Amino acid sequence: MPLLHSILVTTHIAVGALALVLFWVPVMTRKGARTHVNVGRIYLYSMYAVSVTALIASSMVLYDPIGVQLPDAELEPARAAELSQRFRVFAVFLLMLGILVMTSLRHGMLALRERTQAGVLRTAAHRALVVALVIAAIIVGIVGVQYRQILLMIFAVVGAAAGIGMWADMRRDMRERSQRVYAHLNSLIGTGIGAYTAFFAFGGSRFLSELLPGQWQTIPWIMPAVIGTFAVSRLRRRYGT
Repeated sequence: MPLLHSILVTTHIAVGALALVLFWVPVMTRKGARTHVNVGRIYLYSMYAVSVTALIASSMVLYDPIGVQLPDAELEPARAAELSQRFRVFAVFLLMLGILVMTSLRHGMLALRERTQAGVLRTAAHRALVVALVIAAIIVGIVGVQYRQILLMIFAVVGAAAGIGMWADMRRDMRERSQRVYAHLNSLIGTGIGAYTAFFAFGGSRFLSELLPGQWQTIPWIMPAVIGTFAVSRLRRRYGT
């Protein structure tokens, strides 16, 4: 199990690093142009791989935190319990981010297909995924309050808001192009928020700890959500939704 987890994490980091760069190409290029479509497709597949590896790896940690993270360690029971709690808290957070990214990817692409496949957003599978996101966000919020983790509380709200927004899209008549484009861009921006948050909270944490001590480290963790929320508000005004 530790070997499998290590392979998953390595793959997650490598593909995630690629996705962090690719994210900006569709954002900066003309919507519908060849570069936007082709690079966007690579980003889509990359982020699906990122979300799947996150879901599997975090589930493994939730099941056996010490066996997965510290397989050869000899720990006192109290220390093992403390570390298990810490590993599980962040595994819950990573699990929710994985669900957020996967759901947002699917929602964003299905929104575009509403033009030729009306009702594709309202399939049972997609509804179940959106409900799972909201439930995961609620659990993360409870864990965040229980352990006084500000990052978890904030992203519980972000995850729940994203899920509620997607559910609202399902109830709309998506015949208007502006509604489909807004839903597409809004959801894909959500995947960028998830990706950059995971990077700053996990991959970039060691680097940031040298620059930002203590609670100041939460600033870059929440910046993707702040910037993403601003971008979404601009989209809402532009497309009149």
